[in-house]
Amino acid sequence: MKRKNEITLSNIEQIICILILLLFVFLSIAFGNYETNTDIVMLEDINEGWIDENGQTVDLYDLTPGRHSVILDISELNTVRRAICFKSIDTNFKVYSSEGLIYDYDPVIPRHLGISYGMQYHTITIPEDSSFLRLYIEPVFPDTPAVIRDMAICEAGQYITNVFKRYLFSFGQGSTTIVVGILFVIAGVTGQIVMKSTGIDFISFGISCIMVGYIGFNDTLLLQVLTGRPDLIRVTEYMCLMFIPFPALSFFSSTTGESHKKLLSGMFIVCLLNFIVQLGLTLSRVSDYYYLVTVSQFIILVDFLIAVVIVFKAIRKGQIKPALLRSVGWGLCACIFGAVIDMLRFHFFQSYGSLTFTRLGVLLFTAFMGIYLYRDHIDSLKKKQHESAVLASEIAEAFAKVIDMKDTYTNGHSERVAKYTAMIAKEMGYDDETVEKYYRIGLLHDIGKIGIPKSVLNKPGKLTDEEYDMIKSHTLKGYEVLKNISVVPELAVGALAHHERPDGKGYPNGLSGDEIPQVARIIAVADSFDAMYSDRAYRKRMDFEKVLSIIREVSGTQLNPEVVDAFFRLVDKGEIKATDANS
Repeated sequence: MKRKNEITLSNIEQIICILILLLFVFLSIAFGNYETNTDIVMLEDINEGWIDENGQTVDLYDLTPGRHSVILDISELNTVRRAICFKSIDTNFKVYSSEGLIYDYDPVIPRHLGISYGMQYHTITIPEDSSFLRLYIEPVFPDTPAVIRDMAICEAGQYITNVFKRYLFSFGQGSTTIVVGILFVIAGVTGQIVMKSTGIDFISFGISCIMVGYIGFNDTLLLQVLTGRPDLIRVTEYMCLMFIPFPALSFFSSTTGESHKKLLSGMFIVCLLNFIVQLGLTLSRVSDYYYLVTVSQFIILVDFLIAVVIVFKAIRKGQIKPALLRSVGWGLCACIFGAVIDMLRFHFFQSYGSLTFTRLGVLLFTAFMGIYLYRDHIDSLKKKQHESAVLASEIAEAFAKVIDMKDTYTNGHSERVAKYTAMIAKEMGYDDETVEKYYRIGLLHDIGKIGIPKSVLNKPGKLTDEEYDMIKSHTLKGYEVLKNISVVPELAVGALAHHERPDGKGYPNGLSGDEIPQVARIIAVADSFDAMYSDRAYRKRMDFEKVLSIIREVSGTQLNPEVVDAFFRLVDKGEIKATDANS
């Protein structure tokens, strides 16, 4: 009990340290005196001032569909060792300066990847003494406008650094989701027993998290910049959208506790056909992943509706755990709420491709599921521990009955000693777990008597010295029987030392005082009381008051005073009292 309190106190202290650290960081960020948005000073926005072929001023962030040629006067701008930097979205372009063509971006994309490269950042060094910049821009898809964003003239390194800083949080969100997914997959692969006990398909949930995390990477553009293959990043995102319905449905199916083998097989076939059809149409140039993404989104919507139906059916049948239902419900609400916010941001604030709140929703979903799985696992372990404890008690009780069956006159002795041991231990302030453990030790304290001849145990007359030594050997015999039970090592200790005395005159080792294990001290009092207050082969039980008198008399010599005091507190409370017949 003392050790348990020490561990609890240590955990509290560690949590306090972490909270202090987090509070310090938060206060430092909130009240720190530092200059914010330093990049604004270094980045010179050049969205305004562009002139088209008709001499009209145009807004590059709001172009009409089709090709455009625009020019910007930069003669008054500082362009020394600087670059024109911007983000392009499915737009091919050429950049001209006073020196002629300086940049041509028309990537050759492998046929199986379609014609869309997605999004990419560009930093194009401006030649010295350039007085103007001309952009010839053409959208990849003729029916869409060319998209140029985040235009600035600045140092290329500073611009890319700013890009990384801007998207680092989103990149961290996606990375966290992927890491969580990998951990769930590992748990599913290596922890089949845990997976079966919880009923949750860890692998499917982990794969879903990995796919969602990767999809979220697309709008951070960090992978595009690092790899230089925005087309590959874009198409693999489409692939995730094509296949994510299967693991997602598999996960939701597992939460219901029912098998939906045919339904899952059907969804797998649908996902596979969607992939084959989209690949075929893209290869033949009949269509492109860009246009067909709505098909994947429709399948995801249908998949979600199917998941809702099977979950509701499971709820009606009472097949889904309330705690799991709450976790899934709150997680889905977080995902839907995040997706709605991102859609509103896209339509009203032009946050192209931003999935920040959707990723937060997914992270909350994984957090809810993680908490549920942790609690469910702990509950499962506690249940198994309880079942093991019950089994251990039942086995111990069975052995106790076998022991007492050898002694005609002490039938029930082991069970009574175990009961008194537990009562005294509880009175002394031990926790329930220890009390239960001491009860089992008390049940088996005389197990060594199995090795004593029945004729000696039930002898009605006085024992010879040789017979008495044989009786005393039951402590060593009991120790030999129980010493290899490592789960509860005190079992052997209780059997060995319950006849030791504080004055050192006990057996088998002549221990004294604090050398005697605590459980053995408690059993000694319980055993002495029941031995005197029970019928024996050579005498009837003693008077209750006489038994109490003897126990008081031997306190400090034969029995431990602290344990004796606890025993008499139970007597004063009436929990141990005189009976008309032994029970």
